[in-house]
Amino acid sequence: MQGNILAVDLASKKYKDIGFALLPAGAVEVIFLKAEELGLSGKPYASDLAPALNQFCLDRDVKVLILDGPQGWKSPHTGIEHMRIGERVLNTPAKTGVIGHVKPGSALRYVAFSISLFHSLRVDFGWSLLTRNWHTAKRKRWLVEGFPTSAWKTLGLSSLPAKSRTKRKELNQWADEFKIVSGLHVGSNLTHDDLQAAVLLPAAIAIQSQNVNGVVLSGMDPRYTWSGDVLEGWIANPYVNDAL
Repeated sequence: MQGNILAVDLASKKYKDIGFALLPAGAVEVIFLKAEELGLSGKPYASDLAPALNQFCLDRDVKVLILDGPQGWKSPHTGIEHMRIGERVLNTPAKTGVIGHVKPGSALRYVAFSISLFHSLRVDFGWSLLTRNWHTAKRKRWLVEGFPTSAWKTLGLSSLPAKSRTKRKELNQWADEFKIVSGLHVGSNLTHDDLQAAVLLPAAIAIQSQNVNGVVLSGMDPRYTWSGDVLEGWIANPYVNDAL
């Protein structure tokens, strides 16, 4: 089932720090959006962002929505301490522990915000979390977890430096390199948030086209507690040779 793709680089302090990258079906020109275009301003809350994202996706026929942030908590039964399996594999800076626990503690708001957003999109609006058999499922709207730092690496590039350490010249350099390896046209003078959203798109393209060789999954199928919380889940990254 063809449709458009939306990639979102999340932030939990200000809506203006969230990056939105829209890729229409069959296109190579990426459209970058601002939070204001979704009617969002101020401090992000899942209760505001989830319905805004869902309505935008309905209006724009988005079938794959990929977000930079954890979808669930750690399962207590994996044998790995303090983090989910996918986070261990990809060495994410924030470690999502069992429900309510995050390392470092300063990342708790961001992690809880992301998990709440995934929960609302899944429960309130019918999006489906990625599972091992994603390529055999029909008529799903996939809700996918990505991680820009590792997406740059699986595309064969160096990870984009932190926002505070990245200057305009470097942003333009990374944008040019991304265009070469991905085939996507991202324009110039992009923000750090724009680029971090854009780098999630190749994995989503592979999922949209059911190209199992174009995406690498880290983690395990999401599990659900009796109260409806999600544990674990897959983190999707593009495969450098077959991402498109």
